[in-house]
Amino acid sequence: MSIIEVEDLNVRIGSHHILQHVSFTVEKGAVTAIIGPNGSGKTTLVKVITGLQSFDTGTVKLFGTPVKELGKLHRKLGYVPQKVDFDRSVPLTVEELLNLNLLEKTGRREKIAASLDEIGAGHLMDRKLGVLSGGEFQRVLIALSLIQDPEILILDEPSAGIDVEGEKVFYDMIEQLAESRGMTVLLVSHDVGVVYRYADGVLCLNQKLVCSGTPHEALSQETVRELYGQGASLYDHVHRH
Repeated sequence: MSIIEVEDLNVRIGSHHILQHVSFTVEKGAVTAIIGPNGSGKTTLVKVITGLQSFDTGTVKLFGTPVKELGKLHRKLGYVPQKVDFDRSVPLTVEELLNLNLLEKTGRREKIAASLDEIGAGHLMDRKLGVLSGGEFQRVLIALSLIQDPEILILDEPSAGIDVEGEKVFYDMIEQLAESRGMTVLLVSHDVGVVYRYADGVLCLNQKLVCSGTPHEALSQETVRELYGQGASLYDHVHRH
């Protein structure tokens, strides 16, 4: 069953084509990665899917409903953007931040504690946001995106700001969350090695959809060169860490 459907999507800014004739589906429960070079339209694509970016022509549906008509169904969508415009000097604790995004009237502290515990961040509950490390803050953003029990989780470069050692722990956590919750995960990544390790499917994007399928089917040497240039190789991308 397709939970995300994109058909003939076109996005322009002035005369510049950001996305051209992009079509794909994502099945319920799948972990799908979007890869491509800088400026290829990856962030624009996820913003269109979340309803944060308008588009010129095409069709975008979540849960079988056009994204512009989702209404309360938006609660079933969790999103962690690439950049968060948030002043971490504001004297908020982690609990207070998550509390701002809860709809429940009762049991709020228990709900927040459970959300943090699920990602191994229960000890951060009473911490001020300003003292968190980059990795800790990223975990809090994941907890924030999960607080309303979404069915789809969209992550734009989720390991940005996390060191290489912490990256594997982070993606292991995402994999476990997807499995335990039965969530559909759509993640943007520059790292082909991450795609091979964690994704069921991959969308190769460079304004147009260059390829799609399972990582082993879609990611050929030819595809990597088409995405990243003639000097690129599959070995370099898989093993660069």
